[in-house]
Amino acid sequence: MLISFLRNSRKILLATCILLTSQISFAKGMPKEYYEIKDTNESKKYFFEYMYKRIEKENIKILSERNFVKSILNSNILSLNFSSERFKKLLKIKRKYRIKNVFTYEEYEKKIDIIPPSQALAQAAVESGWGKSRFMKEANNIFGHWTYNPRIGMLPEQREIGATHFIRIFKTLQNSISAYMLNLNRNNAYKQFRKKRYELRKSGIKPDGLTLSQTMLNYSGIAHEYLDILQSVIKTNNLTNYDTKFYTKINTQ
Repeated sequence: MLISFLRNSRKILLATCILLTSQISFAKGMPKEYYEIKDTNESKKYFFEYMYKRIEKENIKILSERNFVKSILNSNILSLNFSSERFKKLLKIKRKYRIKNVFTYEEYEKKIDIIPPSQALAQAAVESGWGKSRFMKEANNIFGHWTYNPRIGMLPEQREIGATHFIRIFKTLQNSISAYMLNLNRNNAYKQFRKKRYELRKSGIKPDGLTLSQTMLNYSGIAHEYLDILQSVIKTNNLTNYDTKFYTKINTQ
């Protein structure tokens, strides 16, 4: 009992020390000016515009990977040099997205694709309390990611007895967004999300957040209530306009 207590105390102390160090080494949360905005509508507008730029940036990176894979697998594979840098890059992407068959393009299509901005914005708002949660301000964690590694996590204030998870600390907000998108693109819990997105693509329909947000049943412990909340946030704030804005910019489908 004493040994177990000491081990847990050591983990907590370690996580606390790491958090204190992280507070010195990098900026966290939204810009200071955001937290000084008093008007609710202005605050929401700032939040969405600030987050959209970063979500767009990450989605463009994903599309770049998607196009790279397409350029290779749609060419003559027999002429591919397996020792080339291009093939090494393909293998790296395969590992990143946990693709089973390196030459099955359909697998890549299902996993390497964008997260509709409206969905990402709604989840960012809900999971971080509009960027004002402790996890966002102290750990750049805007999507509520957990970790079981105390070296990269902070202790939740109201963690249940027996629970061993920590709230993951990110060096930058962009890292948090990247982790969120990769999580949705490769985690088995979001297989339905990827399936629906793929079906929309094959039907010639651009993936939209209002539709795909309704596959996020496993993202929260409140299940169907969570889907209703996301739908409400997207509709109330006209977030589908950000989907249109993104597709207009990239001019792709």
